[in-house]
Amino acid sequence: MLPLLCALGAACSSTGHPTGHEEQDAAREQEEEAGSDDEPREIDASSDTRQEDAGTTTPLDASARDADITSASDAGTTGPKVERANPQLFEFSLDPHQLDPSTADSLSVQYAQLDTRTAPLAQLVIFLPGANNVPRDWRDHGRKLAEFGFHVLIPHYNNRWSSSGNICMGMPSGCADDTRWEALSGENASAAIAIARADSAEGRAVAMLKHLASADPAGDWGYYLTKDEQLRYASIIIAGISHGAASAGMYAARRPFARNVMHSSGPAGSTSGTKMTPLSAWYAFAHTADDAYSAITTAWDRFMLPGQIVSIDGKARPFDSTHRLSTSAMSSYPHGSTCVHSSSPKDASGKYLFEDAWRYLYGVPGR
Repeated sequence: MLPLLCALGAACSSTGHPTGHEEQDAAREQEEEAGSDDEPREIDASSDTRQEDAGTTTPLDASARDADITSASDAGTTGPKVERANPQLFEFSLDPHQLDPSTADSLSVQYAQLDTRTAPLAQLVIFLPGANNVPRDWRDHGRKLAEFGFHVLIPHYNNRWSSSGNICMGMPSGCADDTRWEALSGENASAAIAIARADSAEGRAVAMLKHLASADPAGDWGYYLTKDEQLRYASIIIAGISHGAASAGMYAARRPFARNVMHSSGPAGSTSGTKMTPLSAWYAFAHTADDAYSAITTAWDRFMLPGQIVSIDGKARPFDSTHRLSTSAMSSYPHGSTCVHSSSPKDASGKYLFEDAWRYLYGVPGR
C-alpha cells in the first residue's frame, strides 16, 4: 500500500495545531562542548498533534497539474519544473515504514508540502522538530514555508536521545556530539546509540524524495537528489527548532547546504574548523523571554554568526542585514513562538507578527 497522499486546497484549515501548554516536559539535555546549553528543553506539543491520520483528504491528482509548468528558470535560474495548473497546497502524509520496510525507529507520519499557488523558489527546506516532537507538531510551520514557495520535508528521526537519561555517562567527552551526528547521518559515530541510515534524518529525507519523485512527478521532487540519489545540498536549506535547530547547526557545519536557519537555539558541535555551509548563510531567531535566551545568544557569539542581535519588533526587513534576530513580543510560550505555533503572536488581521522575519531568515525574495 502506498503512503497516504492528500491535496489540501486554499480553504483547508489547519488541524492538529500544537498549543504547547498542556504539560511541559522539564527534562533538560546534558551539557555538550558547544551547544547543549542552547537547547535546555523540548518544545511542548498538545495531545491532538499526536494523531497520525490527516483527517479528511482527497487523492492527489498529478494529471491535473500538467498544463502550466513553472520552474526557477522563469526567474533566471535553474531549478525544479513544477506544474501549477491546479494551484493549491499539496501535502503528503508519508509513513516511513511504508517508504522503507527496513526502518525500525521513529515511525511517526512525516510530511512533505508544496504550495503551487506560489511560484517555486527552487529550494527545499528540511525542517527538524524539537526534542521528542513528531513532524505533525510543526506541520503548520511547513505549510507556511510552502506558502513562501519552498518544497518542504519534515522527517521523523531519533530526536529523543538527549532526554532519555544521561546516555553518555562514562563515555568519551565527544559522545553527545557523536550521538547527535549519528542521529542526523546514520554514520556509526557513537558508542551510546545505534541508528541505522534508514532511521537517520538524512536517510529519511532521501527516502521521502525518492518516493515523491515517482508519486508526484508534477512537483519535481527528484530535483533535490543527485544522480546517485544523495541530497543536492546546494539547493537545500536545513532548519529546525530547539534541539532540531542545534542539530541543524551541526548538520550545516558538516554538509554544504544553501542556508541554515535556527529557531530558539544555537548550534551544537565544535566552533573550530571550516564550516561546509559558510557562516554567511547561517541565520537565527530567539525570544528574549525564552529561559534559554542567554545561552542561545552566547552560542551565536561563540560561532561568530554575522551581525549583532537586532530586535524585529516594530521593524521591517532587512533588519540591519544581521543574521541574529530577537523579539520581545508578548507570547504565551516564547520558546515555541519563533516558528508557526499557537504561541506565535498575530496582528489584528490574523497575520503572524513574525512573518516578515521568517521570510528574511529563509531568504524569501522581497522587501
